[in-house]
Amino acid sequence: MLCQSGVVDVHPLRADEAVAVAASLRHRIVVADRMERQRRDECLYLVAWVGGNPVGQALLHRRRPPALCVAHPLDALPYLEDVFVVPECRNRGIGTALLEAAERAAAFRGDQGVSLAVSTGNSGARRLYARLGYVDAGVPVHRQSTSDHAADGAGWSGNETVVDLVKRIDCLAVTVRPDGEWGGPPVRA
Repeated sequence: MLCQSGVVDVHPLRADEAVAVAASLRHRIVVADRMERQRRDECLYLVAWVGGNPVGQALLHRRRPPALCVAHPLDALPYLEDVFVVPECRNRGIGTALLEAAERAAAFRGDQGVSLAVSTGNSGARRLYARLGYVDAGVPVHRQSTSDHAADGAGWSGNETVVDLVKRIDCLAVTVRPDGEWGGPPVRA
C-alpha cells in the first residue's frame, strides 16, 4: 500500500526529487516548469512525502497568476493552486499538512492571507478548506479555465465553476526547522 501510516514530510520540491514526482503526480513538463518558476521565486512547489513516495502536492504562487485574476484585492495575496493528494492517501491529514505548509511559507514571507479557488462541486475539498478556516472571499462565483496533466501524459482542460476562498494568516507563528527549512516539524498521518 502506497500510503501507510507514517510521517508526512512536506517541503518545496528539490531537483533530485523531480523524477519521482513526474512519475507519480504530474507530467514531467509540468514538473520542470514548476521547478523553474520556483527557482525564479515566483512560487513554491510543495510536495508531501510518505515513506519516500510523493503522495500530494500544492502550488503556492507569490501572487494570483494574471490569467486567474478576479479584479479584487484578493489578487495581491499568495494563491494556492493544484492542491492534490493521491486517492489512496486521502483523509489521512496530508491535504491539511500541505495547506498548513503553504500557509506557514506565506506567513514567513510576511503575507497576511492566502487565497484559492475551489470547484463548487468539490465538496470534499470545500469541507477541508472550511475546517481549516478558509472563508468565502466575497467574489461572485465564476468560471475559471482549468487543466490537469497527469504523470502518465493523460490530461484534460476546460472550465469549471469556482468559488474564491481566503484565509488570514498574519497570526501564524513561523519557525525555522533545524535543517534550515521554513515551517514546522513533519506531521504523522
